[in-house]
Amino acid sequence: MSGGLLRTLTPLGWLAAFGVVVVLILIVGRGLGVRWDPLHLQARRLEAVQRRADQAEALAAARALEAAARGRQVEVLDAFHHHAEAVARATATAETRARTADDADTPLDPARAQRLRDHDRELCRLAPAVAGCAAASDPF
Repeated sequence: MSGGLLRTLTPLGWLAAFGVVVVLILIVGRGLGVRWDPLHLQARRLEAVQRRADQAEALAAARALEAAARGRQVEVLDAFHHHAEAVARATATAETRARTADDADTPLDPARAQRLRDHDRELCRLAPAVAGCAAASDPF
């Protein structure tokens, strides 16, 4: 009887039977864990996903560093402004005291004035970025 069944199949029937057998083999193979990827498509997809994940991770790290630097910059700028305000207050107080002092109109001894100028120049040499040092005129 099997010989009769084989003779009754047409070439199209043989092709359909072969296709069914191939599909069954693939289904059973997949169920057993067999993977066939001759073009390595799965590996390429995995590499692309890994590359995107690495880029996203690097971008997140860069943004975290930027945020931390921005926060530190705000802190430093705030400290600078507080320092500048304190210097301005101290200068205004010292200037007011100097102008209202009993000896405010008494001229300084030339030697003492020279020592004060030299000291002022040395301070400006050590801290040239301080306001007033770059365009310091001789106040004495």
